[in-house]
Amino acid sequence: MARMDGKVVIVTGGARGLGAAACRALTSEGAAVVVTDVLDEIGSKTVAEIEAAGGTARYQSLDVRDADAWSTVVRQTVDKFGAIDALVNNAGVILPKTIEEATVEEFRSVMDVNLYGAFLGIQAVLPTLKSRGGGAIVNVSSNSTEMIVPTSTYYAASKAALANLTKTTAIHAALKGYGIRANSIHPGPHATEMIESVAHLPHIAAMRDAVPLGRFGDPADFGQLVVFLASDESSYITASEFFIDGGMTRVSFASPRD
Repeated sequence: MARMDGKVVIVTGGARGLGAAACRALTSEGAAVVVTDVLDEIGSKTVAEIEAAGGTARYQSLDVRDADAWSTVVRQTVDKFGAIDALVNNAGVILPKTIEEATVEEFRSVMDVNLYGAFLGIQAVLPTLKSRGGGAIVNVSSNSTEMIVPTSTYYAASKAALANLTKTTAIHAALKGYGIRANSIHPGPHATEMIESVAHLPHIAAMRDAVPLGRFGDPADFGQLVVFLASDESSYITASEFFIDGGMTRVSFASPRD
């Protein structure tokens, strides 16, 4: 049996990048995946590629900021597949600004997607996971919770809040005996299409060279971590943070590589 046989997973921001990598990994291990995004054309193409590879997936347009849209996704997923076993909150936006450049309106806009979108998703799936007798919530945070740069004012704050939301959700569900686990993944730079398209630029090369392992992450590695946390293999893991960044958050930049 594959590691996710019989499991049904909703993935937000699943059209491209790390979200698509998660969808491919989950379906390759036997899960039925609902790929959600606002990038409808790209999302539909990703689903077609998954199906061509023998996986089970469907695309559903979802603005994670819309509670009613979340209710529709949950209802239609249960109608189609009979259950929900895991939620992967991957949708996110980045808007680089320092604290002096930041505006309240932009801050709220980033929080609406990165934090409140995940909050709405968790609330939407909880009743179904409870009725199922358990499940997994995987929230995609960022290594920016530890790797602080001046322009991450909005992004780092939203991802740090998401990491803490993950923990409060996890402990609440554990103490209630719901059988629902929640963990956060904290990626560093990965070789997605977006990064690869600018890999020749000096500051991107410098970022890659700053990684102790000497390379950007492979999206497939991220996908396998999602599979692990969504599967029964991690049944005793909850309220935990998983950094997948080649050691970036642990390196001292005062010391040379050699």
